[in-house]
Amino acid sequence: MFVDIHHHLIHGVDDGPQTFEDTQKMLIHASEQGVSHIVATSHATPGREAFPADRYLRHLDQAQQWCDEQGLNLTIHSGCEVLYTDESPRLLHEGYVPTLAQTWVVLAEFFPMDSFERLCQAARALGNEGFTVVVAHVERYKALQSMKHVEELREEYAVKMQMNCNTLLTKKGFLTDRWVRKMIENGYIDYVASDAHNVSSRPCSMQSCYELLKNKYGEDTANALCFENQMELLGLQ
Repeated sequence: MFVDIHHHLIHGVDDGPQTFEDTQKMLIHASEQGVSHIVATSHATPGREAFPADRYLRHLDQAQQWCDEQGLNLTIHSGCEVLYTDESPRLLHEGYVPTLAQTWVVLAEFFPMDSFERLCQAARALGNEGFTVVVAHVERYKALQSMKHVEELREEYAVKMQMNCNTLLTKKGFLTDRWVRKMIENGYIDYVASDAHNVSSRPCSMQSCYELLKNKYGEDTANALCFENQMELLGLQ
């Protein structure tokens, strides 16, 4: 049922799983969490380090084949979590770095202390190349603690916002928890995702997050943030 658009599933590429056995454990856990689609978003830093596309795609195909053999109802899509650099728009456009599920959607991350101007620059540059920008784990950026900044990015640049499940499932302190609540109540969060790296310290927790959202904000909100918006974004049936 759930669509996880931010999941470090592919082994031997980034700081996610290091062996195929680790990937297998993550796939089983995701399936148990009710996930039916995963976008395997390994880290990419365009212009700073070449993305290992051949290894990434080979390991992705291996993971999908294993799911099929095991009868897991999981579809794995290609993608990256792209640390925005000045080279990102060109290298994405030229196909050196995979977008989300082969669409014109980019999952973009920034340094936590990047300025609001830097985020706007990224949104403009990527938008000029025809990309829709989804800001990864929006809760991490100091510049977006301002609701005015969030509104401007959404209204001026049509930027989408992704929040990590763990942010909703754990107490972060009064001010952060209030900010999270306002972001959801104002409709500023478009997607929740696991940002899973393993099955222990950073597991997939989509089912738990869905239940929390349903209990706290209603079933319509939970459905929208956990799978409906993702299905529309990626053109999934």
